[in-house]
Amino acid sequence: MGELSGKTAVVSGGSGGIGFAICTKFAQNGAKVIILDYNQEAIDEMLPKLVTPEGQKHEGHFYDVTKNDRPPVDFSKVDILLNGAGVGDGGFLEGMDVGLIDRIIATNLTGVIKLTKYAMEAWFERSDSRSKAQGNGVVINISSILGLRAVTPALTVYSASKGGIIMFTKALAVEGGAHAIRANAICPGYVRTNMTEFMELPEPSPFQEKDDTGDVDKESIAGAAYYFATNLQVSGAILSVDKAMAAL
Repeated sequence: MGELSGKTAVVSGGSGGIGFAICTKFAQNGAKVIILDYNQEAIDEMLPKLVTPEGQKHEGHFYDVTKNDRPPVDFSKVDILLNGAGVGDGGFLEGMDVGLIDRIIATNLTGVIKLTKYAMEAWFERSDSRSKAQGNGVVINISSILGLRAVTPALTVYSASKGGIIMFTKALAVEGGAHAIRANAICPGYVRTNMTEFMELPEPSPFQEKDDTGDVDKESIAGAAYYFATNLQVSGAILSVDKAMAAL
């Protein structure tokens, strides 16, 4: 039994590095997890690795957040939406293909907004049956420190998409508050995953310990997501997990 027992969490990008770490944290604390991902092979590989709550079964579904199709999820039975799907493609703006620009925005920002809309529709309908003390759903968005400050060049469009997530999260918290719906965002620093392996780590923060690589581990991001999932008093918060990079 855990603090998330009886809860259901939908995690987009749930078979990837940060996404799967969050799925693991949620499952370890009793939640049923529904992974949405565009990589079916990764879903099939990672889903069986999750701890299974007693009497429940995790799910995994192929889903492309850039499309307009609704996911195969009944959001009226969902308590947590974690928007973790994203792409980290970069390049100097003047040389970027317009199609790549569209893909970054469609995945990192528009996809987050659309998936959240589908959840909000169901949560608004059930809001009368849930008290504020109980909570009516929480949206947790994965942004980036690049949405807070211009840390490195050649990631202009990516940074814009992540900055958009931050303001979307704040506005969503205001919009959902009357219906006991919370919204928060996490801004990871450099987390070493397949998506970020091409990125160069910026100069270390002067607050880092000597010989610290600057990497942030996936489990720290999962811990932040768990905090947002379980603390009913926190909404509209933007939490940097970045070893003080965004503090400069």
